[in-house]
Amino acid sequence: MKITDLHNDYLTELSSNQAIKYLYNNQSYIANLFSPVWTTEIKNPLNFIKNKKKLLKNFKFYNKLQICIEDMYFFDDFMKDEILKINPYYCGLCWNYENEFCGGAYSNASLSNKGKRLIKFLENNNIQIDCAHMNEKSFYQLANVTTKPIFCSHTGFKCIIDDKRNLSDAQIKQIIKSEGLIGFYFVGKYISRNKVSVYDIAKNIELFVKLYGIENLAIGSDFFGTDDLPTELNNYKQFVNLKNQLIRFGFTNCEINKIFYQNANKFIKKRD
Repeated sequence: MKITDLHNDYLTELSSNQAIKYLYNNQSYIANLFSPVWTTEIKNPLNFIKNKKKLLKNFKFYNKLQICIEDMYFFDDFMKDEILKINPYYCGLCWNYENEFCGGAYSNASLSNKGKRLIKFLENNNIQIDCAHMNEKSFYQLANVTTKPIFCSHTGFKCIIDDKRNLSDAQIKQIIKSEGLIGFYFVGKYISRNKVSVYDIAKNIELFVKLYGIENLAIGSDFFGTDDLPTELNNYKQFVNLKNQLIRFGFTNCEINKIFYQNANKFIKKRD
């Protein structure tokens, strides 16, 4: 069973023994791991990332890891060369709140001219924009200026839980129209009004596939970015529990492989 995870905050947590142990215990399941640096927590994000890259080169796991940046609030024109040296797979322009580039999920701000210039810089250098934390206003403004498929690394669905961090029906259709990709996260409060279970995760996936098809859905777990996870699904070994639940819902192994690995792998290869 291969898994590509579009959003796991492992890199930010790498200093903890728990995270290092987790890496070794799960690496056989991971085909690709996208680990963003949550820069709102870090005073010198570029130095942090460079130091982590040096450390990670000693890991056999390194070739599976895609370094990303979750919030570009710190960016200015003097940092362009430094960003290119790091070569993140994707960058989010903001986190949940507004900055000088755009509006986060819990703000009313718009995509600014600086934000448009940042989008152009990233896309010209083959760096994917992540819209996961954008509000709807900034999302649609991004959709109007981007030259790339729309990518959302980790989110849920407003038709299940009406929260500003989740995608609306119209946003999902916009992403699919662009031949983009959506990573589904396992964060309980965005998935179920009760304590979240593997059953709830599978039901969300089942509903998405019924409404929108299977080709644009992947996994963006948000492991290490939250403690609000199902007890039966908080590491990659436990993906077998999700697989078994999806089989009970009538999914085939081929369909499960698409969601767990193939859709994301196909999308990644488009960039290459």
